Amino acid sequence: MSQNQALPAAFIFDCDGTLVDSMGAWLDVQPRLLASFGVEGLTPDDFAEFEALSVENECAAYHDKWGVGEPGGRDIFERLLGMLEQAYAEDVPARPGAPAFLERVHAAGIPCTVATSTPAHLVQAALEHTGLAPYLEGITTTEEAGASKEHPDVYNLALARLAEAHGLGEVDRRRVWVFEDALFGLLSAGAVGYRRVGIHDPAGRFTLEQVGANSEIFITAYEDDLLDRVLAFRSEGA
Repeated sequence: MSQNQALPAAFIFDCDGTLVDSMGAWLDVQPRLLASFGVEGLTPDDFAEFEALSVENECAAYHDKWGVGEPGGRDIFERLLGMLEQAYAEDVPARPGAPAFLERVHAAGIPCTVATSTPAHLVQAALEHTGLAPYLEGITTTEEAGASKEHPDVYNLALARLAEAHGLGEVDRRRVWVFEDALFGLLSAGAVGYRRVGIHDPAGRFTLEQVGANSEIFITAYEDDLLDRVLAFRSEGA
């Protein structure tokens, strides 16, 4: 299958804070999770150091730091999933403008996928609940990629899967846009040549300035002209 060379080859989306407004759920559940293991008085700031990790590795780190649960953190992980599943399936909303933007991207024929640190079944539940699932092909996790988003492996694996599904062959990363709210993801994606749309998440830990300084295009919401801005950026060869 050939693709219109005037269009971007693919869009790769982070999920939490980028497609769905789920960061509030995480900031609420993390202190409650540790309190359920007897560690009281923690705040969301106590968890900032773990944000780049996959959820599985983050739970192992909770054991290492606070001595809770079993080595490897599997019991912590299972308890955390139980606390999050209802929120992802029923409560977390799409980021403003995301459904309409994805509908326009789909109509333009640009393949889209998800690269995330969150377990795939939680992401899938959120995408179905918010109506975004029909526009996105597959979910690739940092657990599958074997590295956190401080490294580009998850974006590379997501792109490889999408390219194989569409018969795109070798894809120039300069024709691929990564949509991210996390500074570490923007940095690792940019370091290997991806174009980046940085979206600020007001519930997240990164400032407007941090996200904006590490993006080709910076947004605070999915505005009506965003796809035009992406296409204009490519056509100008910027």
